[in-house]
Amino acid sequence: MLKTTLFYVRSAVCTAWFRLNGIHCSLVACDGQMPGLDGSGNVQIGKRFVVRGVVARCEIAAKANAQILIGDRVFLNQGVVIGAVESVEIGDDTLIGDFSAVYDSNYHELEPGHPDKPRPVRIGKNVWIGSGVLVLPGSVIGDHTVVAARSVVKGTLPPRVLAAGNPAQVVKELDIPEGWRRG
Repeated sequence: MLKTTLFYVRSAVCTAWFRLNGIHCSLVACDGQMPGLDGSGNVQIGKRFVVRGVVARCEIAAKANAQILIGDRVFLNQGVVIGAVESVEIGDDTLIGDFSAVYDSNYHELEPGHPDKPRPVRIGKNVWIGSGVLVLPGSVIGDHTVVAARSVVKGTLPPRVLAAGNPAQVVKELDIPEGWRRG
């Protein structure tokens, strides 16, 4: 009983933290440190969102005029960073592993006179992103795809595959039935 009560109190505090930082959300559960938040843009989070920050806190930042859309039942493990200058979309039932990063921008020019050009990122439904994965600007990850630990996603990964490497390449097709979701 006490454990359940503490969970709801902690969730209420976490939800208040998100809302005070300009994030549109329902109940949010935080385990460990509260995430760093920048809701200068539009950040919308679905139901049953969980953020873990026991070892390292997560960061979610949408700069002015940018948007981050996070679906229902999404889990961010510790140290995850999501940054948007334009747009990042994460589908329902997605799990993102420790110390992964999702960026739609390089945040600086690579050469003099060549300004950065943000490109939207879309992560489908029921995706599992392993530990230490980097998702680069302009990337699209299809529904039900698994991205192996330490991979770098650049470009498009189709639905229902296991991808690995730098850049991430399809290693195996997955037989995932409609309606199945990661638990």
